[in-house]
Amino acid sequence: MKVNLIFIIFCGLWVAPLTAQQYDQFFTTQSCRVDVHFSGNTREMNVYLEKIKQEPYWGGRVSDLTPMNVPGDFRFTVTDSATNQLIYTDGFNTLFREWQTTPEAEKVNKSFENTVVFPFPKTTVRLCIERRTGFNSWELLLAVMIRPDDALIQRTGKLKVPVKVLRKPSQPSEAVDIAIIGEGYTAGELKKFYREADRLAGYIVSHEPFKTYKSRLNFYAVGALSNETGVSKPHEGKWKNSALGAHYHTFYSPRYLTSPRHFLIRDYASAVPYDAIYILVNTDEYGGGGIYNFYALTSARGRDARAVTVHEFGHSFAGLADEYFYEGGDALDGMYPLHEEPWEPNITTLKHFEHKWLADLPEGTPVPTPLPEDSAAANPAAVPASQSTSLLGVYEGGGYKTKGIYRPTPDCRMKTNKAAEFCPVCVKAVEARIRLLTGAL
Repeated sequence: MKVNLIFIIFCGLWVAPLTAQQYDQFFTTQSCRVDVHFSGNTREMNVYLEKIKQEPYWGGRVSDLTPMNVPGDFRFTVTDSATNQLIYTDGFNTLFREWQTTPEAEKVNKSFENTVVFPFPKTTVRLCIERRTGFNSWELLLAVMIRPDDALIQRTGKLKVPVKVLRKPSQPSEAVDIAIIGEGYTAGELKKFYREADRLAGYIVSHEPFKTYKSRLNFYAVGALSNETGVSKPHEGKWKNSALGAHYHTFYSPRYLTSPRHFLIRDYASAVPYDAIYILVNTDEYGGGGIYNFYALTSARGRDARAVTVHEFGHSFAGLADEYFYEGGDALDGMYPLHEEPWEPNITTLKHFEHKWLADLPEGTPVPTPLPEDSAAANPAAVPASQSTSLLGVYEGGGYKTKGIYRPTPDCRMKTNKAAEFCPVCVKAVEARIRLLTGAL
């Protein structure tokens, strides 16, 4: 009990971040991967340690290691144990957190895999995982001391799987490295996977603001080979022996395509340096999913593939929220309590709107903002979709709810597949993440 109390005191103390990061002083060029389980139900949440691994590549940032405000329902901090100096921090989301908001979580307990990754430390560090309990308040969930010479840290070499470098205009330390992992492709379909992975990369770099920064985006195709072609469809009673165990019907939502096998996904991603993971599924059925700093996943040949690819990457890469809503409700319509301000940059409940896009509004903009009668949202045939993404205001409807949550523009890539682009608020968030990961701040 005394040790736990000390952990709580240390992890609860937000020590001053370094003004000029000395990466080489604290870290090697390898990764420290910590696998945990998030478990519980609607009312309870626990985090348990499974294992720690040393992996061969660090593809993440080597500067700006301790941003004060990080996106995500969760964050982790790494503190040098000798000096109590904060040396790394980042935010993330989990599939468990989404599941907590579903009706099933009222009835049963479940456990979900999750991983945090940071540069491998040279000396003993303290890792803390916390959950967000308010707009900028946190609660400790797990604290672990990590000794780099611990004999039980698994030391892994380069994973022996097929890898093809699709695009590599920059060195990993100066780039966003994206690992595209195949799902549902057999050994005989490896060339097909490479073609479709390259097409996915093309979708991303053809879309702003990724297009502007394409010289900083590296793409790798990682061949996770399956015994069977395709992906599982539980709602049709079809289960496939695929490499990553992905399936439709997540949370009983037919088009929600995810994989619960997160540790295995990270194993494959470790074959290359990576900042982000994109799973490409060998199917032409519409669907996908994206969770911040977790992974994005999409069907290779589904309808609106280009739009869905970018939409899901908006979730996983920049922490963008869904701006759509349905009159009849959605499987995740309990995600955002209306008495709290969501952390996502592109939706607001107006509880802390001063931290969102308030300063960017044109002078005299009413809050909330009525939809213009000639906007694409009010009358889809009235104006081009690109114009609808530039009418910056505070429009009701978003985050799966018709009332009480507001979005920046009538339409956006995070609202519909017909929108030509991200809205200005989403563009700013994507650019911020690119600059952080590439050291271009």
